[in-house]
Amino acid sequence: MQASTAADIAAQRRAALAQRVPVWQRLTMGDWFDRLAAQYAEREHIYTPEKIYTYAESRQIADRLAKSLMVLGVQRREHVAMLFPTVPELAFLQLAVAKIGCVSVPLNERMGAVDLAYQVKQSDSVCLIAMDHCEDRHYIEKLQHMLPEMQGAPGSWRAESFPRLRHVVVQSPSGARYGGALDWESFLRLGDGVSDEALAERQKASRYPDEVTLICYTSGTTGSPKGVMLTHDMLMRSAYGTAWSECYDDAERLASPLPLHHIFGYKIGFLSVLFVGGAYIPQALFDPGKFLALLEASRATRIASVPTIAVALLNHPDLKKYDLSSLRAMINAAAPTPLWVWEALQRELGIKELFTAWGMTEVAGAAMYTPFGAPLELISTAVGKEKPGGASGVEEFGGLQAQFKLIDPSTKEDLPPDVHEGELAVRGNIVTRGYYKKPMETGDAIDKDGWLRTGDIFRRREDGYFEITGRAKDLYKIGGEQVAPKEVEEVIGQHEAINQVYICGVPDERMGEVGAAFVQFKSGKTSSEEELTAFVQERVARFKVPKYWMFVEEFPMTASGKIQKFMLRKIAIEHFGLGGNATPSAQRR
Repeated sequence: MQASTAADIAAQRRAALAQRVPVWQRLTMGDWFDRLAAQYAEREHIYTPEKIYTYAESRQIADRLAKSLMVLGVQRREHVAMLFPTVPELAFLQLAVAKIGCVSVPLNERMGAVDLAYQVKQSDSVCLIAMDHCEDRHYIEKLQHMLPEMQGAPGSWRAESFPRLRHVVVQSPSGARYGGALDWESFLRLGDGVSDEALAERQKASRYPDEVTLICYTSGTTGSPKGVMLTHDMLMRSAYGTAWSECYDDAERLASPLPLHHIFGYKIGFLSVLFVGGAYIPQALFDPGKFLALLEASRATRIASVPTIAVALLNHPDLKKYDLSSLRAMINAAAPTPLWVWEALQRELGIKELFTAWGMTEVAGAAMYTPFGAPLELISTAVGKEKPGGASGVEEFGGLQAQFKLIDPSTKEDLPPDVHEGELAVRGNIVTRGYYKKPMETGDAIDKDGWLRTGDIFRRREDGYFEITGRAKDLYKIGGEQVAPKEVEEVIGQHEAINQVYICGVPDERMGEVGAAFVQFKSGKTSSEEELTAFVQERVARFKVPKYWMFVEEFPMTASGKIQKFMLRKIAIEHFGLGGNATPSAQRR
């Protein structure tokens, strides 16, 4: 795209956005949605092959769900956990929870029962709402394993391990019902007796945009996931900033298979299109052939994706059979995207507006963007500059949504201006206040002035753009999903044959990075790769299971007795012929 043309298009679209939101108003998510749903009532809001929802219909469903939650006795500030694939019901529930001043806790549908139980309990959720299954994924089995007490009449039981949990609601596409759980249709009918005035009164009493409305779990180096707390205003500012940064046009049609439990899918996929009266086009579980058909049928104009999804689309044998002429834009983030992928997206899909970004759950999505119309050489080597916010930006930051600085990874002290590489710290009106019920982790990550230490090593180039050059922590990314090695190490360590185990991230052509496990057996004990893989698969999400296994007698150690994980990585790369070094992740979430 020529620079002059790109600048003209960007100016025109941003002028239209500025006309819609000339001055930022601090509203709750529920109030923002009501305002935008009234403005775009008859436009398509959510498109699926089975059903199309207008903005007016989405508002009616969200209101009905909010009323049902009120009848269940869910009080302001209480937490509601949700276990769904990427389906409209999850989006409606999150809107409903926001309307009545409660907190959504969306759960990763790929989690094992152990992870699921931890997050439901640690989040103090009082209500758990789930789908029973989607295709070959049977969530009800996880719930029943986690809650053996869930029997009899709904609400008549209590689980000792989950003292705050009062209700379980199960949505079943086939109409199945389960002991101890309230079925979806009965749940919906609960709210039919609640007046619109009662809901309005509850919503009015909940008008605090700086209250937390979302707890989104992200892996941590301590081994247990951390619940990132995000407010109404953080999320809506970040969503508007995405529309501004990517220069959304009126009535965009954004398709994405990214999960709504993930901040990337939720903020960029669902929330951002609200500001242009756009349509959100989800796919429950990613399938490249079906997604291509969805793009054609929905006449999608843009895609929110990660590199593994982009590669799967490009490699699909039927790619050329689909009419994708409506596609114009795409963002690929959460992991590095090679230049050849960007070139192929332009050539094979005809996409002209391409973006990448950097972010993490703690910054409500993305805090850096490559600019509209940027050349592919820039997009493939950098993750952007500070994110502009338009009306939602911070005046003292020059209209940006965040302020950055580089610090020493060891001392956490600010680096002098002439040092251009260090750990990135960030603060702004989109940055979390901390982790739910984890004061030590919060104190370690955020200082008294609100600076969040990201754990990622950045280099600021002479042109002002940032590159990621490494990580201060051991986290690695598999297809955009963050993995904490210690979490998986602790699971593997429960096997009776294991003495010690350490995991590191290694390069993978398809997924960016994968796990390599180094295992030391107890004296006289042994096991196999197949047995250990099955053991781990029963306990954690599939993507966390190591791809490579090495059985060793000893580990490389420092003089002080610490494991040298960089040596483990080197050994695995050489042993398995992986070649070179992994490109650092382009986005942490």
